[in-house]
Amino acid sequence: MSMLRFFFACLLVIFAASCTYQGKGSDPITKKFTWFSYVNGDDIRKACANLGADRYRFVYNGVYQHQTRTYDVFFHAKKIVMHVAGAANVKKLDLHDLLAPWRGVREELVVGDKELSQIKRALGASAALQPTKTGLRLYSDKFYWTVAACVEGKMHFNAYAWPSTEWETMQFDDVLLALDVTSVPVEEPRVLTDIDIWGSSQEADPFLIELGDNGLVGFEGGSVK
Repeated sequence: MSMLRFFFACLLVIFAASCTYQGKGSDPITKKFTWFSYVNGDDIRKACANLGADRYRFVYNGVYQHQTRTYDVFFHAKKIVMHVAGAANVKKLDLHDLLAPWRGVREELVVGDKELSQIKRALGASAALQPTKTGLRLYSDKFYWTVAACVEGKMHFNAYAWPSTEWETMQFDDVLLALDVTSVPVEEPRVLTDIDIWGSSQEADPFLIELGDNGLVGFEGGSVK
């Protein structure tokens, strides 16, 4: 292998590693480049068997460029880390923090066994622990929830697109939103045109994620047999 080819091969390895969410790094740049891995719960999967407690990640896509909401539930630490992001807020421009307009709102909420039990019951009642709808495609300019959950040492992944029967039977969203302390209104699911989202139909360029066996296609758990 020539030195040039070796150099590019190393770059690919570094880039692939940088796109895997490691459980740290909440700045907008890291979050953007590791988004798919974050949604897939790669960091949770890596530790699931040895966690000794449940660990959940809920992601709400309310048209990606308009709003994403994430809820990381830690049973061992008894807390929920929630983050809401959307379009850049230029009012937050800060010379000491150039990424401030893109950081969104992040809050931590300490919870008790009662709240954690409510979330776990809602997870089960939402059929989140059942087999995924393999092949389901979720587009960034639509509305959906995803769940990556380590439950009693076993990893589960599921998704709920709007509109659908699964969406109507989902229960965890109400529980999470009742516990939300970000004070940011939810982008409610509704019918939108390309003009509403992109400004024109010619500008429409959504990305998508696809469900595999127990995760996103292309990531751990997403292999389709």
